[in-house]
Amino acid sequence: MKKIYTLLLVLLILTGFNSCEDFLNEQPQSDFTEEGTGEEDLSSKYQNAAEAIAELTGAYNSFKNDVFQMELFMYNDVQSDNAYVGGDGTDEEYIDKIKMYSTNKKVQLIWEQYLSMAGSATNVLENVRLMKEGSITEAERNRIMAEAKFIRAWAYFDMARIWGGIPMTNQLIPTLTNDNIEEWYPIIYPERTEEDGVYDQIIKDLDENETIKYLDAQSNGAFKATKGAAYALLAKVVATKGTKSNRDYNKVVEFCDKVIAQGYQLLPNFDDLWVPENKFTSESIFEVYYTTESPNWAYWVFLKEYDDGTVTWRRYCTPTHDLINKFDKENDRRYSSSIIWKSAPYDTYYPADNYPFTYKVREKNAEIILMRLADILLIKAEALVELNRVSDAIDIVNQIRNRAGISSLDNGMSQANARLAVENERQLELYMEGQRWFDLVRTGRLDEVMSKHKDKNGALLFPYFESFRAKWPIPQSEIDKNERLTQNEGY
Repeated sequence: MKKIYTLLLVLLILTGFNSCEDFLNEQPQSDFTEEGTGEEDLSSKYQNAAEAIAELTGAYNSFKNDVFQMELFMYNDVQSDNAYVGGDGTDEEYIDKIKMYSTNKKVQLIWEQYLSMAGSATNVLENVRLMKEGSITEAERNRIMAEAKFIRAWAYFDMARIWGGIPMTNQLIPTLTNDNIEEWYPIIYPERTEEDGVYDQIIKDLDENETIKYLDAQSNGAFKATKGAAYALLAKVVATKGTKSNRDYNKVVEFCDKVIAQGYQLLPNFDDLWVPENKFTSESIFEVYYTTESPNWAYWVFLKEYDDGTVTWRRYCTPTHDLINKFDKENDRRYSSSIIWKSAPYDTYYPADNYPFTYKVREKNAEIILMRLADILLIKAEALVELNRVSDAIDIVNQIRNRAGISSLDNGMSQANARLAVENERQLELYMEGQRWFDLVRTGRLDEVMSKHKDKNGALLFPYFESFRAKWPIPQSEIDKNERLTQNEGY
């Protein structure tokens, strides 16, 4: 009876989540796929393709949630050596301190939004699979299902990188009754699938013959799943799964080459990536579309409050002194495109009359680029280094550096130095794009880098870095309602 009572209470929670103007007023959301057909999943609720596409659009809008406008950058840039927390808030400050705990509201928020994203994609996928012949063409069915798989794979990939093993519900949930509630309880509240199993599901969702071949081909950015976006996601998944010694780096290179073969091109001018009017460029692979009428709110978090540039409270994600010092300020064009200096009514980390702000989301109508060619080129370079093809890897790094206006590196360097060269280039190229922490964990460099990370006064922040912090704790509220969940080590 306790299980039934808990489940019925949770099912009353609204599944939608709308970011309010005040991003700190976050509301809880359900982590379930939506209620099924009432006929044990034997029929689809969609009558035609238009209904399926409408819900697919809703699944895509998961990329407009808090996770992709603030939390991705908090997790990767603030938690790493890229940025200080900047703004106020105890929960946010614990990210910067790398002292996350299971009742932190950020842990709960990110968990809920990713599971909701995966659930929305699963709902579309399974309902389209069940649509009757004649209500949708096979071409439409295959494309919509492929796009839904891409969305779910993205959500699971980020979750696996943050938490490791996670609970997955990859089927529709029927209407619950007194007769079936005990049967479906363990499916709604499953055990954690081991991390390798999560990656197996992601790779299955991104299968070339069952998914990617049904996606549209495109040589510029899109707010939709394309062949290029799926191959890019697959390359990063294969580059991350398991231990370095067991990864198939030849496959990583192969998938990166398939992205490049779509026809994407680096923009000649790095700054053009961040001009709000430049939407869906040749370098962009996957970006979230915003307009003045339907704006992002990330610019408000990072840069300013209103169109006049007003700053009255501490902005989030302030670049660290170490990060700024790594730039060649005289020659690297990325420096002024990534960081802008202006006056601020506070002096928390820098003098108030000359304070640095993150500059990659400049206006409320700016796109948020979640995947671009430079990222994939550098993932390819990383894989080439592991294959001991150092010269080929550094040629790619130099392509990125030359676009930035800085000198080429010697491609005759050692493999160890080449690893660091790729890592450093990724840090400068992809600053405040939600990559750094994931990069350090993937390459096994997290402990060493973070143990050398310094505060504004040059004192070590984490001289004895705790390795278990590479993963976040499972939210305590999830463990409370699902007795099958186990906590991550150290929490």
